[in-house]
Amino acid sequence: MKILLLGEYSSLHKNLKEGLQELGHDAVVAGSGDGFKKVPVDIDFNSSLPGIFGKVGRRLKPILSSDQLKGYDIVQLINPFYLYYRFLPMSYFFDWLIRNNEKFFMLGAGDDAYFWKHGRRILPYGPFDDFLKYDLKSDRYYMDTEWAYRFNKSLLEKSCGIIPIMYEYEVGYRGESKRLDTIPIPINTRKVEYRENRVGNKLIVFHGLNRYGFKGTRHVEEAFDYLAKKYPNDLELVIDGKMPLDRYLELMRRTNVVIDQMYAHSLGLNGIYAMAMGKVVMGGAEPLSLKSLGVEKTPVINLLPSAKSVIVEIENLLDMRSSIKDLGLESRRFAELVHGHVRVAQKYVDTWLNN
Repeated sequence: MKILLLGEYSSLHKNLKEGLQELGHDAVVAGSGDGFKKVPVDIDFNSSLPGIFGKVGRRLKPILSSDQLKGYDIVQLINPFYLYYRFLPMSYFFDWLIRNNEKFFMLGAGDDAYFWKHGRRILPYGPFDDFLKYDLKSDRYYMDTEWAYRFNKSLLEKSCGIIPIMYEYEVGYRGESKRLDTIPIPINTRKVEYRENRVGNKLIVFHGLNRYGFKGTRHVEEAFDYLAKKYPNDLELVIDGKMPLDRYLELMRRTNVVIDQMYAHSLGLNGIYAMAMGKVVMGGAEPLSLKSLGVEKTPVINLLPSAKSVIVEIENLLDMRSSIKDLGLESRRFAELVHGHVRVAQKYVDTWLNN
């Protein structure tokens, strides 16, 4: 099949493309490389123009690239609001895209209007309030408006279905007939070097800085302040980020433990990369999330959104330092078994063909 993967979040589509290619399909990724992460793409929506001209250029690039975006068996959009600009007629663009390709699917990935309307109500905890307070510095988000929900719903109705990548987005589309089965996030573990997780003089714990509020970084900061004072000779605690993906992964390689997102019920791509490297990972591992992925257990250490949860789990690891090597190996095996890019790509192919 000929497949267009439209948009990128943290190399999700890049990894899926590589899995599809190994299965013999012709797959390309179109997008802007997910901003500062600079993930490589095949059809580039970036603009070389400076300032406001570059911003306008990026918005027009998909339309100007339309000849490269038609004639596919499958088009998959990373998020309903990817390429959506309120004051540009993007609805017409999506109508054109759907008409000029065979099948159109979307991912439930990243926040969208369904996640904000339904996920916020159903999930026992989430990133919503901290995202508004710390990231947007506002009491309102456009995803939480009626017009955004209407747009999201209209695109859903035009699609062949929406595929959640984790439990949180599955919940957001609960009750929708076009919600398809959740498919795990893919990762090409062959390109991620596994190293035995050896602890030196200090246990190195790392939390990636990206969206401060959305990831619940304030809880990690509070925990690290406490732990640094209590265990100055036993712990090295690092919060850093907002850098290209290759540099970020290099930073992560020297750590023993990676803390993913505090408000997540599931593990994001950052955490899955860490697992593939052989790190001990803390983050979302709620039982319903595991059920959504079709697994019964995981080496991921589940965290609740509080500094106390981080403190307790890191202190537990300090007491079992000798087990960290084995935990790291379990992480790698889980990444290969559940998130391996070829295995996951086949699940996408089956889903596309059957819907």
